[in-house]
Amino acid sequence: MFALVLACTTALAGACGSADAANRNAPARLASDTLSDSALMVRADAGRYEGSDKAPIWIVMISDFQCPYCKEWHDSTLQAVRREYVATGKARLAYLNLPIQGHKHAMVMAKASMCASSQQKFWEYADAMFSKQKTVGNLVDINPLLVSLADSLKLDTAAFTHCQRSNVVSAIVQSDMRQADKAKINATPSFFVGPFIIQGAVPLPSFRMAVDSALVLAAAKGR
Repeated sequence: MFALVLACTTALAGACGSADAANRNAPARLASDTLSDSALMVRADAGRYEGSDKAPIWIVMISDFQCPYCKEWHDSTLQAVRREYVATGKARLAYLNLPIQGHKHAMVMAKASMCASSQQKFWEYADAMFSKQKTVGNLVDINPLLVSLADSLKLDTAAFTHCQRSNVVSAIVQSDMRQADKAKINATPSFFVGPFIIQGAVPLPSFRMAVDSALVLAAAKGR
């Protein structure tokens, strides 16, 4: 079994109901510098889930914001997966950070995504970072871009900047990396689709086959 979140120790499919409740009930613009470390961790972690907590399977994407193959999958396949499986309640989507060592800004981008997540804008911020990927490699200092993206999404940029310096988001990303390593995942993008592991920017028809197979197994197990 695979557990994604720091705050929970149970299997992913049953994990973190309390985190979801905290995320739903919290004010949308609660500043990170007013939160305790534990509250910031819960909000940042819970913000990267999408879909119904009653969905029969999880789709966990293991990704790197500076990886061109991750961008390829994001641009070509993610929206269809959201529309066909997440929005319909068939699957729940989650994101796991695996910044590749050779990508010089990947770690900073991963931490920034968690700060956006703490303000309930993880997915929008992820979209924004992928859209800027081609310019990122030429930047010496990526922080002005990251703050600019936060501002464009109407995040509290003071809280965002404070969060970037927090040990909490570093701990979340490091935990993500350890869990990927434990699962012997060393390439991005990779995916947990129910009980299956998929590696590479798999095209939509093949990805559908994996999701549909996982749903069939989940239905059979539930009988």
